[in-house]
Amino acid sequence: MLPFELEALLRLLVAGGLGAVIGLERQIHGRPAGLRTHILVCMGATLVMIAVQGMVEWVDPGRAVAGIVTGIGFLGAGAIIKARDIVRGLTTAACIWFVAALGVIIGQGQYVLGAAATALALFVLVPLDWLTHHISALSYYVVTIRAQTRQAKTLATESAAILLEAGLRVLSDEQRVDKHRDRTTLVFHLHARAKCDSSETIEKLLALPDVSEVHWK
Repeated sequence: MLPFELEALLRLLVAGGLGAVIGLERQIHGRPAGLRTHILVCMGATLVMIAVQGMVEWVDPGRAVAGIVTGIGFLGAGAIIKARDIVRGLTTAACIWFVAALGVIIGQGQYVLGAAATALALFVLVPLDWLTHHISALSYYVVTIRAQTRQAKTLATESAAILLEAGLRVLSDEQRVDKHRDRTTLVFHLHARAKCDSSETIEKLLALPDVSEVHWK
């Protein structure tokens, strides 16, 4: 058995090493929360658990773990970025949460479990990342069509036919008619398994009688 101080130092070194393995993968992918962040989070969680072991008579280990999870929640939320309809940083936030849990495990001296968990996490981050990029996921679109006409039903039928021809599936549609301006607005909510050539589809929609605007997002 090692003295407590040497055992604590060993746990910190192991936590730093395993955190670095996860952090390096994030660093390679160019994420802001990379190598150093993951090392510090993992070592910090381990340090808390080491401190708790020295104060087990006064501190509830369960509360210490809950405190770590709560604090990491704020840090992980800061790694998530939303720009319009694109959300980035979810995997990095999950990695930060994971290395915190890893630090808790190492802080308990469970080295084998920590190493196994790190290996599984790398499997998720590397091979499964390649797999997900080769799976055709559903893409969602919203197409808005404006036309100088009151014939909303006819326009909706013709527009839907063009969208279906492009390989898009209509999930729902909305029709608004302004009788005072003789103006119709159609909003289609769509999805498709493969990427759609929006430029060609927009041209076909604009070629319909009385259509003045088409917005695609």
